[in-house]
Amino acid sequence: MSIAERSMSSSASQSLFWDSYHFGSAFGSTSSRPYFGHGHYHSGPPQRPLPDNVRPNPGPPPRPTPERPDPHYSKQSNQQLAQALLSNYGAFREGHFSRQVTLESLKKMAERPLTGNPQMDANIRLAKELLRRPELVRALDRNMSTGASDGRLSRDDIMSVIGSDNPFKLKDDKQLIKEMLGHFQQLKGNGRGDSIKLDKLKEFAAQALTGNPFTDHLIQLAKEVMARSILQGRMDNVDEWQRDGKISRRELLKLLR
Repeated sequence: MSIAERSMSSSASQSLFWDSYHFGSAFGSTSSRPYFGHGHYHSGPPQRPLPDNVRPNPGPPPRPTPERPDPHYSKQSNQQLAQALLSNYGAFREGHFSRQVTLESLKKMAERPLTGNPQMDANIRLAKELLRRPELVRALDRNMSTGASDGRLSRDDIMSVIGSDNPFKLKDDKQLIKEMLGHFQQLKGNGRGDSIKLDKLKEFAAQALTGNPFTDHLIQLAKEVMARSILQGRMDNVDEWQRDGKISRRELLKLLR
């Protein structure tokens, strides 16, 4: 066969293939090509419908849109936020007849929508930022002499937080107990026994800061513990009603349960 004849035979074969592909074979059968639609080709049976009492899985719920940090108050220190609350204390009270700000009134202020009033909106944004710092709110709620939390943020309690430079002021009772366990031997001293004497703790708390980071850490820890009378009572003889002025490791560990 010549080259020209082979070329004509190849062209005829290709033409017959595409005619068969588009219009079926020469014998009238339907096209056997697969269907290429817009979706994927599924060779299996169609999907069975779900029973009436079964609902399709909707998938995980949409994630809530995270609230953006406040452009002003998020950059403020804890002392600055506390001072802002104290400066406008009356606006955060529960009502006209209430004398104190409470945790509940603070939450209600934070839940309010912005109004367009600059002063009111500043209070709302301040309340929102305070609630983003739970350790600060706990400190503002802590009684300045007993350490108890009662849900009331008094002016004296707020001023106590503003005026204190003790890094332990934002720590809760359990965090202070863990600190005492971590420095138990240093707080106990070289005396006999396996307990910290409250008198020794008072001596630490009465000292002025020295400039030595480790010593000052112990002094400020002792100052904060001694400022919470209820915590002192809980640490002194957990098992017995009679206090002996000593704090043992066992008593501290029991308070962490």
